[in-house]
Amino acid sequence: MHLNKGLIMSCKFDIVVIGGGPAGIMAALTAKKENNNMKVCIVEANEMIGKKLRITGGGRCNFTNNKDISSFFDAVVNNKKFLYSSLYTFSNEDIKKYINSLGIDYIVEADNEDKVYLKSGNSMDLIKAFEKEIRNNNIEILLNSKVIDLDLNQKIKKVYLKNKILESEKIIIATGGKSYPQTGSDGSVIELLKKKGYKIVEPVSALSPIKVKEKWLREMPGISLSNVELNIYNYDKKKKISFISGDIVFTHSGIGGPAALKASSYINRKIGEIYIKADFIPTMNKDELYSIAKSNSKKTVFNNLKGIFPNNFLKIVLEKAGTLGDGKFNFINDKSSNMSKNDFEIIVELLKNCKLTPSSLCEISKATITSGGISVVEIDSSTMESKKHRGVYFAGELIDVDALTGGYNLQIAFSTGYLAGLNVSEFF
Repeated sequence: MHLNKGLIMSCKFDIVVIGGGPAGIMAALTAKKENNNMKVCIVEANEMIGKKLRITGGGRCNFTNNKDISSFFDAVVNNKKFLYSSLYTFSNEDIKKYINSLGIDYIVEADNEDKVYLKSGNSMDLIKAFEKEIRNNNIEILLNSKVIDLDLNQKIKKVYLKNKILESEKIIIATGGKSYPQTGSDGSVIELLKKKGYKIVEPVSALSPIKVKEKWLREMPGISLSNVELNIYNYDKKKKISFISGDIVFTHSGIGGPAALKASSYINRKIGEIYIKADFIPTMNKDELYSIAKSNSKKTVFNNLKGIFPNNFLKIVLEKAGTLGDGKFNFINDKSSNMSKNDFEIIVELLKNCKLTPSSLCEISKATITSGGISVVEIDSSTMESKKHRGVYFAGELIDVDALTGGYNLQIAFSTGYLAGLNVSEFF
């Protein structure tokens, strides 16, 4: 702990919320609403609150999903049962009503997985509304205030900043994971809690592009395909463990795009144990593909198929097929009439059963979210209170819960923040 003893100032609060992201903001506002007499403050390491919220949904703020709340659990990758209380206490319908109460409209994109965005398409509108709400409720915000230590063992907890000590009976910790550390979620508080004896599930990347070993697949960066199927298999058991459908984009190191990001959350702790089989055209079966490939016997396979796939992608696939064939058939230049059944089987394998071997995900600092954090065994799921320290609560991405893309992770942040704020004020 590095404190300038000559400048240390002690401040007393009823509730200290560490972290000014969506979970922390919702926790502070909920606590204050439950008991307006409480003195509440938000401690934020950045120069503004909601910095990560600002970039969500490409800056448009995909703050929840419009599906029935019961279906949200299908989108949760880790510890879905832990979220029952929080998601049902403060559901997607509740956050939509709350957003409306702030004077902000939203839109539902039914053709985009039922994602819910701010109607203005500008996440700063929500951040400004939160700032106004915080001011109106006399909640103090301490910006540019990084937590360097915590004392959680006494009735009066202490939060140590560089030149200040905050004292409070109740603390809500909502500092996020380790993704996008420039937004303040650098994982430093997770490390502090580890030193305090908390069980930590090692934070790893989630909703991240996937790096693959197959060099030929890395030769088409920027090419995108729609409605691809990614089937994830376990090497040892030779069993399919997950299935993802959606769009992908090839990168210099592998694959990105919505389907790849979702798949990453299922493989992030299984690299080396799994492989992916990709069907690049699931809407067409093998026989249909054969009919098109041979549709004009005077044309090449490339010319017969080029209306189905992007030309650059198809060219690279057929070049790869050439390296796997017996050399008698030129997959790019020969007429399709010369293509044998064995030649076609090679094309099918590359287009409908293409093996991808993940080597790693992108570094956690560039991942969309973090998987891992404070183990759920340390937290009472019905209150968000720590089982180790009474008066300490957790909310948001700091907890070992994560979900797929679609607004689910922000909903989890708002819901766990709300539940923590609701319960922290109960005994005042």
